[in-house]
Amino acid sequence: MCESTFKLAVPKPITESVTKFNYVVSHLPPEVASLVRDILMNPDVTDPYTHLKTELINRSGESSQQEIRQLLSGEELGTRKPSELLRNMKRRAETLKVPETFMLELFLQRLPTSVQTILAAVTDLTLDKAAEISDRILEVTPVPMEIHAVNKNNSNSMVRR
Repeated sequence: MCESTFKLAVPKPITESVTKFNYVVSHLPPEVASLVRDILMNPDVTDPYTHLKTELINRSGESSQQEIRQLLSGEELGTRKPSELLRNMKRRAETLKVPETFMLELFLQRLPTSVQTILAAVTDLTLDKAAEISDRILEVTPVPMEIHAVNKNNSNSMVRR
């Protein structure tokens, strides 16, 4: 967003690194500023804006992934088709700009182990391809039956006279 602001600045685009740096610093929320306090106190001499931008991305990247995990942690396959699960996950994550590789990892974690094992053998697996294959696997896989053990007790052993 800052990049667009710099290009659209009137009367001319902002191109100086120091000016960009100062603009960004003046708009940082306190919790974000604390992540890069060391950079703010001692800006890079040659290109302060690029250095700040790089460090902001690096230092906040992990928390973004944690935020995404938290948002999608409530999603479980349940009785839905995998493709339905994926559509719901995509809908919930659409504003977060989740990388496809990370979304694929989260999606696969919610599938049964037997399906994960089969998908591990597929090369060039995309999200949509994973959902499509998972749907087909679960269509032909029988629903696991619960088995209850029953002990037949000899009635004579229960009664002692």
